[in-house]
Order: sequence, then C-alpha cells, then structure tokens
Amino acid sequence: MTELKSELSFEKGIERLEQIVSELDKNNLPLDKALASFQEGIELIRHCNSLLDLAEARVKALTEDSEEEVMAGNV
Repeated sequence: MTELKSELSFEKGIERLEQIVSELDKNNLPLDKALASFQEGIELIRHCNSLLDLAEARVKALTEDSEEEVMAGNV
C-alpha cells in the first residue's frame, strides 16, 4: 500500500477504506490481520486527507486569482 499510495486516487482510497471498515465490523479477523487492516485504514485516512488539503488549496488559489481578476477589471 505504501508504494502505491502516491498514485491512489481519493475515490479509490475511500473505496478501500470502506472495505476495511466492513471487514473490521464483521469482527471475525484474527488479531494480527485486524491490526494490519487498522494500520492500512489509518494510512488511507491520512492519504485521503492530504488529497483533500491539496484540492482545498487549489480551489482557494483559483478563487483568489478570479477575485483579483475581477478587482482589476480583467474579466
């Protein structure tokens, strides 16, 4: 998971996270498998949050650029 994390889309990350939650909810995993799944889930949450932060920064930059163009009368 760690090597592919940078290529993992937000949507695929959420999809995998939902699978992990479903597996853990069934409560039938051995402890070592449950811990490994939990760790993967934490990594996915961090990755998806990072992607959201990047998207938010991009939207903010785009809206600030648009506001500056409007104020300058370039639109």
